[in-house]
Amino acid sequence: MQIDNLIISASVNDILTELKSQLDINHIPLLSKTFDSGDDIMVQCPYHKCGQERRPSAGIRKSDGMFHCLACGETHSLPEIVSHCFGSTDTTFGYKWLSKNFASVEVENREDISLDLERNDIPNKSSVLDNRADNKSVCVSEAELDSYRYNHPYMYKRGLIDPIIEFFDIGYDKITNSITFPVRNLLGECMFVARRTVSGKNFNIPKNIEKPLYGIYEIHQRKFSVKDCGKIYVCEGLFDCLRLWCNGKYAVAGFGCLFSDYQVKLLNELPTRHLVLALDSDEAGRKATKKLRKAIKNKLITEVVLPKGRKDIGECTDDEINNLEETL
Repeated sequence: MQIDNLIISASVNDILTELKSQLDINHIPLLSKTFDSGDDIMVQCPYHKCGQERRPSAGIRKSDGMFHCLACGETHSLPEIVSHCFGSTDTTFGYKWLSKNFASVEVENREDISLDLERNDIPNKSSVLDNRADNKSVCVSEAELDSYRYNHPYMYKRGLIDPIIEFFDIGYDKITNSITFPVRNLLGECMFVARRTVSGKNFNIPKNIEKPLYGIYEIHQRKFSVKDCGKIYVCEGLFDCLRLWCNGKYAVAGFGCLFSDYQVKLLNELPTRHLVLALDSDEAGRKATKKLRKAIKNKLITEVVLPKGRKDIGECTDDEINNLEETL
Protein backbone atom coordinates (compact mmCIF):
# COMPACT_ATOMS: atom_id res chain seq x y z
CA MET A 1 0.00 0.00 0.00
CA GLN A 2 1.26 3.48 -0.86
CA ILE A 3 0.15 6.71 0.82
CA ASP A 4 1.57 9.68 -1.09
CA ASN A 5 5.30 8.82 -1.24
CA LEU A 6 5.18 6.45 1.74
CA ILE A 7 5.36 2.72 0.92
CA ILE A 8 3.64 0.70 3.67
CA SER A 9 4.74 -2.91 4.11
CA ALA A 10 1.65 -4.02 6.05
CA SER A 11 -2.07 -4.55 5.60
CA VAL A 12 -4.66 -2.15 7.02
CA ASN A 13 -5.65 -4.88 9.46
CA ASP A 14 -2.05 -5.17 10.75
CA ILE A 15 -1.80 -1.41 11.07
CA LEU A 16 -5.04 -1.23 13.07
CA THR A 17 -3.90 -4.06 15.33
CA GLU A 18 -0.69 -2.19 16.19
CA LEU A 19 -2.53 1.13 16.50
CA LYS A 20 -5.08 -0.36 18.93
CA SER A 21 -2.25 -1.91 20.94
CA GLN A 22 -0.42 1.40 21.32
CA LEU A 23 -3.61 3.28 22.14
CA ASP A 24 -4.41 0.73 24.83
CA ILE A 25 -0.90 0.96 26.31
CA ASN A 26 -1.32 4.74 26.53
CA HIS A 27 -4.82 4.45 28.07
CA ILE A 28 -6.60 6.04 25.10
CA PRO A 29 -10.04 4.37 24.79
CA LEU A 30 -10.44 4.54 21.01
CA LEU A 31 -10.93 1.91 18.26
CA SER A 32 -11.63 -0.81 20.83
CA LYS A 33 -14.32 -2.47 18.66
CA THR A 34 -13.57 -3.49 15.05
CA PHE A 35 -14.82 -6.14 12.65
CA ASP A 36 -14.17 -7.23 9.08
CA SER A 37 -16.74 -6.18 6.48
CA GLY A 38 -15.64 -7.20 3.00
CA ASP A 39 -13.61 -4.40 1.46
CA ASP A 40 -13.59 -2.43 4.73
CA ILE A 41 -12.72 -2.84 8.37
CA MET A 42 -15.48 -1.32 10.51
CA VAL A 43 -14.32 0.67 13.54
CA GLN A 44 -15.84 2.87 16.23
CA CYS A 45 -15.61 6.41 14.89
CA PRO A 46 -13.15 8.46 16.98
CA TYR A 47 -14.76 11.73 15.81
CA HIS A 48 -18.13 11.53 17.57
CA LYS A 49 -19.49 10.26 20.91
CA CYS A 50 -15.93 10.42 22.22
CA GLY A 51 -15.23 7.27 20.21
CA GLN A 52 -17.62 5.23 22.36
CA GLU A 53 -20.50 4.45 19.97
CA ARG A 54 -22.33 1.20 20.58
CA ARG A 55 -21.71 -0.26 17.10
CA PRO A 56 -18.84 0.61 14.75
CA SER A 57 -20.23 3.01 12.13
CA ALA A 58 -17.03 3.92 10.31
CA GLY A 59 -15.15 1.97 7.67
CA ILE A 60 -11.46 1.94 6.81
CA ARG A 61 -10.91 0.75 3.25
CA LYS A 62 -8.47 -2.15 3.06
CA SER A 63 -7.02 -1.05 -0.29
CA ASP A 64 -5.79 2.42 0.68
CA GLY A 65 -6.69 3.04 4.34
CA MET A 66 -9.28 5.75 3.61
CA PHE A 67 -11.68 6.33 6.51
CA HIS A 68 -15.36 7.30 6.26
CA CYS A 69 -17.99 7.41 9.01
CA LEU A 70 -21.55 6.66 7.94
CA ALA A 71 -22.97 8.33 11.05
CA CYS A 72 -21.16 11.69 11.25
CA GLY A 73 -19.76 11.96 7.72
CA GLU A 74 -16.08 12.44 8.64
CA THR A 75 -13.67 11.34 5.88
CA HIS A 76 -9.92 11.15 6.42
CA SER A 77 -6.71 9.49 5.30
CA LEU A 78 -5.00 6.87 7.44
CA PRO A 79 -2.28 9.31 8.65
CA GLU A 80 -5.00 11.76 9.71
CA ILE A 81 -6.76 9.02 11.69
CA VAL A 82 -3.53 8.07 13.45
CA SER A 83 -2.79 11.71 14.29
CA HIS A 84 -6.30 12.29 15.65
CA CYS A 85 -6.26 9.17 17.82
CA PHE A 86 -3.02 10.24 19.47
CA GLY A 87 -4.30 13.79 19.95
CA SER A 88 -2.06 15.51 17.41
CA THR A 89 -3.37 18.24 15.11
CA ASP A 90 -0.31 17.80 12.89
CA THR A 91 -0.99 15.26 10.12
CA THR A 92 2.73 14.65 9.71
CA PHE A 93 2.60 12.87 13.07
CA GLY A 94 0.54 10.12 11.41
CA TYR A 95 3.02 9.80 8.56
CA LYS A 96 5.91 9.57 11.01
CA TRP A 97 4.10 6.92 13.07
CA LEU A 98 3.35 4.82 9.97
CA SER A 99 6.90 5.25 8.71
CA LYS A 100 8.43 4.23 12.03
CA ASN A 101 6.23 1.14 12.40
CA PHE A 102 5.56 -0.05 8.84
CA ALA A 103 7.55 1.73 6.12
CA SER A 104 9.75 -0.40 3.84
CA VAL A 105 13.05 1.07 5.10
CA GLU A 106 15.67 -0.04 7.61
CA VAL A 107 14.59 0.49 11.22
CA GLU A 108 17.66 2.56 12.09
CA ASN A 109 16.76 5.06 9.36
CA ARG A 110 13.26 5.70 10.65
CA GLU A 111 12.64 8.98 12.40
CA ASP A 112 11.80 8.66 16.08
CA ILE A 113 8.55 10.20 17.32
CA SER A 114 7.06 11.05 20.68
CA LEU A 115 3.38 10.49 21.34
CA ASP A 116 1.25 13.59 21.86
CA LEU A 117 -1.35 12.35 24.32
CA GLU A 118 -2.91 15.69 25.27
CA ARG A 119 -6.38 14.91 23.91
CA ASN A 120 -9.46 17.07 24.43
CA ASP A 121 -12.18 14.58 23.52
CA ILE A 122 -11.53 11.30 25.31
CA PRO A 123 -13.98 10.18 28.00
CA ASN A 124 -13.41 11.20 31.62
CA LYS A 125 -11.09 14.03 30.59
CA SER A 126 -10.50 16.39 33.51
CA SER A 127 -10.48 20.19 33.37
CA VAL A 128 -13.94 20.39 31.82
CA LEU A 129 -15.91 21.82 34.73
CA ASP A 130 -15.60 25.42 33.60
CA ASN A 131 -17.49 24.57 30.41
CA ARG A 132 -20.47 22.96 32.13
CA ALA A 133 -23.56 25.04 32.72
CA ASP A 134 -23.96 23.91 36.32
CA ASN A 135 -20.43 22.83 37.32
CA LYS A 136 -21.84 19.53 38.56
CA SER A 137 -20.45 16.11 37.80
CA VAL A 138 -22.03 14.12 35.00
CA CYS A 139 -24.40 11.59 36.51
CA VAL A 140 -24.96 9.10 33.66
CA SER A 141 -22.32 6.40 33.31
CA GLU A 142 -21.31 4.61 30.13
CA ALA A 143 -22.49 1.36 31.73
CA GLU A 144 -26.00 2.78 32.15
CA LEU A 145 -26.08 4.06 28.57
CA ASP A 146 -24.92 0.68 27.32
CA SER A 147 -27.90 -0.95 29.06
CA TYR A 148 -30.25 1.08 26.81
CA ARG A 149 -28.52 0.35 23.51
CA TYR A 150 -31.33 -1.55 21.82
CA ASN A 151 -33.39 -0.64 18.80
CA HIS A 152 -37.19 -0.63 19.09
CA PRO A 153 -39.83 -0.60 16.28
CA TYR A 154 -41.27 2.63 17.70
CA MET A 155 -38.12 4.47 16.63
CA TYR A 156 -38.87 3.65 13.00
CA LYS A 157 -42.58 4.33 13.44
CA ARG A 158 -41.59 7.90 14.35
CA GLY A 159 -39.52 8.20 11.18
CA LEU A 160 -36.02 7.75 12.60
CA ILE A 161 -33.26 6.13 10.53
CA ASP A 162 -30.31 4.03 11.68
CA PRO A 163 -27.50 6.58 11.13
CA ILE A 164 -29.33 9.17 13.27
CA ILE A 165 -30.28 6.58 15.91
CA GLU A 166 -26.58 5.71 16.12
CA PHE A 167 -25.28 9.29 15.99
CA PHE A 168 -27.58 10.46 18.82
CA ASP A 169 -27.28 7.14 20.72
CA ILE A 170 -31.06 6.72 20.86
CA GLY A 171 -31.95 3.60 22.86
CA TYR A 172 -34.69 1.67 24.61
CA ASP A 173 -35.21 1.16 28.35
CA LYS A 174 -36.86 -2.24 28.84
CA ILE A 175 -37.81 -1.51 32.44
CA THR A 176 -39.85 1.62 31.71
CA ASN A 177 -40.78 0.65 28.13
CA SER A 178 -39.37 3.98 26.97
CA ILE A 179 -37.25 5.36 24.17
CA THR A 180 -34.12 6.94 25.68
CA PHE A 181 -32.45 10.16 24.56
CA PRO A 182 -28.99 10.82 26.09
CA VAL A 183 -28.55 14.56 26.53
CA ARG A 184 -24.94 15.71 26.24
CA ASN A 185 -23.19 18.97 26.94
CA LEU A 186 -20.73 20.56 24.54
CA LEU A 187 -17.99 18.22 25.75
CA GLY A 188 -19.98 15.11 24.95
CA GLU A 189 -20.69 14.20 28.57
CA CYS A 190 -24.14 12.75 29.23
CA MET A 191 -25.88 15.05 31.72
CA PHE A 192 -29.11 13.06 31.86
CA VAL A 193 -31.33 10.71 29.85
CA ALA A 194 -34.73 11.90 28.66
CA ARG A 195 -37.38 9.22 28.12
CA ARG A 196 -40.53 8.90 26.06
CA THR A 197 -42.86 5.99 26.76
CA VAL A 198 -43.67 3.75 23.81
CA SER A 199 -47.30 3.48 24.98
CA GLY A 200 -48.85 6.90 25.34
CA LYS A 201 -47.18 10.28 25.05
CA ASN A 202 -45.42 10.58 28.38
CA PHE A 203 -42.05 12.31 28.42
CA ASN A 204 -39.80 11.99 31.46
CA ILE A 205 -37.32 14.87 31.54
CA PRO A 206 -35.49 15.62 34.82
CA LYS A 207 -36.38 18.85 36.56
CA ASN A 208 -34.12 21.15 38.55
CA ILE A 209 -31.19 20.75 36.17
CA GLU A 210 -29.77 23.33 33.78
CA LYS A 211 -30.54 21.81 30.40
CA PRO A 212 -28.47 22.48 27.28
CA LEU A 213 -30.04 22.42 23.84
CA TYR A 214 -30.76 18.91 22.65
CA GLY A 215 -28.46 18.34 19.67
CA ILE A 216 -25.91 21.00 20.65
CA TYR A 217 -23.11 18.46 21.05
CA GLU A 218 -23.97 16.75 17.77
CA ILE A 219 -23.94 20.12 15.97
CA HIS A 220 -20.46 20.90 17.24
CA GLN A 221 -19.26 17.37 16.48
CA ARG A 222 -19.64 18.30 12.82
CA LYS A 223 -16.93 20.92 13.36
CA PHE A 224 -18.86 23.52 11.41
CA SER A 225 -17.51 27.00 10.86
CA VAL A 226 -19.81 30.00 10.76
CA LYS A 227 -19.38 30.16 6.99
CA ASP A 228 -20.25 26.59 6.03
CA CYS A 229 -22.81 25.56 8.66
CA GLY A 230 -25.82 26.95 6.82
CA LYS A 231 -29.19 26.90 8.57
CA ILE A 232 -29.86 25.44 11.99
CA TYR A 233 -33.48 24.73 12.89
CA VAL A 234 -34.82 25.39 16.40
CA CYS A 235 -37.74 23.31 17.61
CA GLU A 236 -39.44 22.23 20.83
CA GLY A 237 -39.53 18.44 20.82
CA LEU A 238 -36.85 15.78 20.63
CA PHE A 239 -38.56 13.83 17.85
CA ASP A 240 -39.02 17.09 15.90
CA CYS A 241 -35.26 17.69 16.15
CA LEU A 242 -34.40 14.13 15.11
CA ARG A 243 -36.83 14.12 12.16
CA LEU A 244 -35.09 17.21 10.80
CA TRP A 245 -31.70 15.52 11.13
CA CYS A 246 -33.07 12.44 9.36
CA ASN A 247 -33.90 14.70 6.43
CA GLY A 248 -30.49 16.35 6.27
CA LYS A 249 -31.40 19.49 8.24
CA TYR A 250 -29.36 20.39 11.33
CA ALA A 251 -31.49 21.16 14.36
CA VAL A 252 -31.59 21.67 18.13
CA ALA A 253 -34.48 21.41 20.58
CA GLY A 254 -35.31 23.13 23.85
CA PHE A 255 -37.26 20.38 25.67
CA GLY A 256 -40.48 22.32 25.20
CA CYS A 257 -41.34 25.93 24.51
CA LEU A 258 -39.89 27.49 27.69
CA PHE A 259 -36.37 28.24 26.49
CA SER A 260 -34.13 29.16 29.45
CA ASP A 261 -31.64 32.02 29.50
CA TYR A 262 -28.86 29.45 29.19
CA GLN A 263 -30.49 27.87 26.13
CA VAL A 264 -30.93 31.30 24.55
CA LYS A 265 -27.23 31.94 25.19
CA LEU A 266 -26.38 28.68 23.38
CA LEU A 267 -28.64 29.67 20.48
CA ASN A 268 -26.78 32.95 20.13
CA GLU A 269 -23.48 31.03 20.08
CA LEU A 270 -24.48 28.45 17.47
CA PRO A 271 -22.05 28.36 14.50
CA THR A 272 -24.44 29.82 11.95
CA ARG A 273 -25.73 33.18 10.80
CA HIS A 274 -29.20 31.78 10.05
CA LEU A 275 -31.60 30.26 12.58
CA VAL A 276 -34.94 28.84 11.47
CA LEU A 277 -37.62 28.80 14.19
CA ALA A 278 -39.66 25.62 13.74
CA LEU A 279 -41.74 25.62 16.91
CA ASP A 280 -45.23 24.19 17.33
CA SER A 281 -48.16 25.98 15.73
CA ASP A 282 -50.17 26.31 18.97
CA GLU A 283 -50.43 29.41 21.16
CA ALA A 284 -47.49 28.37 23.35
CA GLY A 285 -45.33 27.86 20.27
CA ARG A 286 -46.26 31.27 18.90
CA LYS A 287 -45.36 32.95 22.19
CA ALA A 288 -42.02 31.13 22.31
CA THR A 289 -41.28 32.16 18.72
CA LYS A 290 -41.93 35.80 19.62
CA LYS A 291 -39.68 35.49 22.70
CA LEU A 292 -36.80 33.98 20.71
CA ARG A 293 -37.07 36.63 17.99
CA LYS A 294 -36.42 39.28 20.64
CA ALA A 295 -33.70 37.34 22.47
CA ILE A 296 -31.54 36.16 19.56
CA LYS A 297 -29.10 38.77 18.34
CA ASN A 298 -27.00 39.24 15.19
CA LYS A 299 -28.55 36.36 13.24
CA LEU A 300 -30.96 36.07 10.37
CA ILE A 301 -34.22 34.70 11.81
CA THR A 302 -36.84 33.01 9.69
CA GLU A 303 -39.88 30.95 10.69
CA VAL A 304 -41.15 27.67 9.31
CA VAL A 305 -44.63 27.66 7.81
CA LEU A 306 -45.99 24.25 8.80
CA PRO A 307 -48.21 22.49 6.25
CA LYS A 308 -51.94 22.82 6.85
CA GLY A 309 -53.15 20.54 9.60
CA ARG A 310 -49.69 19.89 11.06
CA LYS A 311 -49.10 20.91 14.66
CA ASP A 312 -45.37 20.28 14.69
CA ILE A 313 -42.46 18.95 12.63
CA GLY A 314 -42.96 15.45 14.00
CA GLU A 315 -46.35 15.20 12.28
CA CYS A 316 -44.92 16.11 8.87
CA THR A 317 -44.05 13.60 6.17
CA ASP A 318 -40.51 13.45 4.78
CA ASP A 319 -41.67 15.25 1.63
CA GLU A 320 -43.26 18.01 3.70
CA ILE A 321 -40.08 18.42 5.76
CA ASN A 322 -37.95 18.60 2.63
CA ASN A 323 -40.22 21.30 1.20
CA LEU A 324 -40.82 23.44 4.26
CA GLU A 325 -41.58 27.07 3.50
CA GLU A 326 -40.08 29.90 5.51
CA THR A 327 -41.08 33.46 6.24
CA LEU A 328 -39.14 36.39 7.68
